[in-house]
Amino acid sequence: MQKNKIIDTNRTLAIQMKTILYCLFGIMFFFATAATMTGILIPEMMESYHLSNSQIGLIGSFQSIGSFSAMMFGGALADRFPKLKLIAIIFAVYTAVMYCIGMAPIYHLLLFYFILLGATNAYLNLLISAFVSEAYGERRTAYMNIMHAFFSIGSLAGPIYGVLAQYAGFVWNQSFIHIGILCTMIVGLFILVISKAEVIQSAPSEYSIKKLLSNIATLLLNRHLQLLALLCAFYMGYQQSISLWITTYVQKGLGLGDEIGNFALVLFWTGIVVARFIQPVIDKRIPYQKYLCAACFVTAIIYMVVLLIGNGLFIIIALFMGGVFTGAAYPTIIAMACALYPNMTGTATATISLVQSISTTLLSWILGIFMEHIGYKAGIMLIPVLVFLCTLILTVLIRHTAKT
Repeated sequence: MQKNKIIDTNRTLAIQMKTILYCLFGIMFFFATAATMTGILIPEMMESYHLSNSQIGLIGSFQSIGSFSAMMFGGALADRFPKLKLIAIIFAVYTAVMYCIGMAPIYHLLLFYFILLGATNAYLNLLISAFVSEAYGERRTAYMNIMHAFFSIGSLAGPIYGVLAQYAGFVWNQSFIHIGILCTMIVGLFILVISKAEVIQSAPSEYSIKKLLSNIATLLLNRHLQLLALLCAFYMGYQQSISLWITTYVQKGLGLGDEIGNFALVLFWTGIVVARFIQPVIDKRIPYQKYLCAACFVTAIIYMVVLLIGNGLFIIIALFMGGVFTGAAYPTIIAMACALYPNMTGTATATISLVQSISTTLLSWILGIFMEHIGYKAGIMLIPVLVFLCTLILTVLIRHTAKT
């Protein structure tokens, strides 16, 4: 009788964990969707608030400020309170932000909401990754890959949804409200599930902001980690620049139909999804650092040539190829950083993410200024420059790895 009770308890816990995992898949999907949907809606946002390019650039910058803040102060909270409850609270805040963006009456309030959007995005990613890592132990790699697959699919769904919303005649802010409605259902389901769950939570640690900052300072003295942080900074700057600006560039810089820019962005994220599925296959045949170095160099050349030509079809093809060639870079960079410090994976991730947040804050604003003062065609060339800088850093990183 006691044995049957234990079996029933284990079965119940397994069902609860699966239900929680499915909810986390949904959360990852939706916050990725909203993040990549924004680029499609930028031209409408510019007209709605009568914004300049540099003002639009600040949207990405303020998002990165929010992300930076979450990574700076979020670690201490994550280790002091139950992660599932924190996920529910932060996703509820994220859902509220969707409604707020959809109803923002003025530009400056919109910027404040994008700070919250960046913070909740980054913190949800941190919390979900930490929970899955703790809950699945030795199987964490498999489940983390599945989790990132849902994030990638959500990233692809974002521009597709943005395009469909435009074709359906929805105003840009309605798209955020629609996402908010869907997120509300996920929040309700998630709260219901965790209120009845008996999942074991890790005990609060003595983790503190002071200790986090001390560890980050220590890690930043490591030359290898410095290179990885710079690589992540330039790569994510390039990815964010594509997401925010390619539709606007095609429409206003080249005078082509917005459907070309929209389709190019969809294919860029399609390429990233493909890249993350084929990365393990590539890794078995060639060290990923060497592959990524060659891929970044080729991608930079392709972007430079295609953007100079300014042909819509070539841009679509180039962005798909760029996504396929470089799309697995971010999770791989984080994995390389964690491999350097297997006992400090959270701090290593936070270190890389903090440097990346600072860089994307600046780069998004700088690109907006370039677009405004030297023109769309010249400003967009910052994208291949960023990819080429990734190539240079990878070259140094490979040599540094060989010496050590």
